[in-house]
Amino acid sequence: MRVVLTGGGGFIGSYVLARMIGAGIDVTLMGPSIGKSRYTAALVFAGDVRFVQCDEAYERKDLLGPALIDADALVLLGYVMPASMGAQRLAEEFARNVEPTVRLVRAAADRVRHVIFASSASVYGAPSRVPVRECDTASPTTPYGVAKLACEHAIREACATSGQTAGILRYSTVYGPGETVPRAIPNVIRAALAGERPPVRGDGLDEHDYVHVADVADATLTAIQRRANGTYNVATGIGTATGDLARLVYRLAGATAAPVFDVSAEPRGPRTRLVCDTDLSQTELGFKARRSMAPGISEEIGWFRCRTGSGTPPAGRRAA
Repeated sequence: MRVVLTGGGGFIGSYVLARMIGAGIDVTLMGPSIGKSRYTAALVFAGDVRFVQCDEAYERKDLLGPALIDADALVLLGYVMPASMGAQRLAEEFARNVEPTVRLVRAAADRVRHVIFASSASVYGAPSRVPVRECDTASPTTPYGVAKLACEHAIREACATSGQTAGILRYSTVYGPGETVPRAIPNVIRAALAGERPPVRGDGLDEHDYVHVADVADATLTAIQRRANGTYNVATGIGTATGDLARLVYRLAGATAAPVFDVSAEPRGPRTRLVCDTDLSQTELGFKARRSMAPGISEEIGWFRCRTGSGTPPAGRRAA
């Protein structure tokens, strides 16, 4: 099997790449850079993975064509973080993520048999019921979620037109060693290791579905190998309250301080509760998350401890 992969040097992408190499898949990495993963860079430099350097917008058809021709699958894990976090965020999401994705999928028509797209459970927004199913109405409430849903629609339409199959994987909140972005788990871990008390927005009762990155990699590899054609939640089906998450991290890190709940930051409207139904992914992909949260959090804490004093990002300022 030959696969073309974008985002193979990122947090999730490096895990997926490792699974593909372990399965004997011939991988071509495509994108503006190799990415930050030392593992990915080592594979490229050793010649075990090919790297085709393209512009961020994927406009160089002369580079895309030869790399894509006769590939069994195009796996889209790449994502470019917009520079703007304000009113221009949505426009930038479309310019930097939606339009390049559409351009790449169109270039793959008649060249690649199957497309896998890493979407997000954020497309559900604030679902009226939980656990939320793939057939439930998607109603994203953030620019990121809107952009992911737009990519989903564009990929389905393009693949239907060209006769390709498409697997849309809606990842829930992914965590694990290698995660450095300022999200809840990394923020709380940094604070715990620094002896600080992390602020938690609101009363800490919001619930999210946290899935370990190794499980996400397993699900993605299965979707590639089975040529999954449809939309699937990649999650645990278990909700964890933000306050409970913060307490768990502090206990596992051996920290004595307790989280601070910033009730003044309580968002208006109903409490967020985003937990995913996993029946379809179990039935059609044979996927079930195997990593429980405590061991997974312990792994990530250990990873952060190893990075102390060697370029660990400063403690995140945003609340969990």
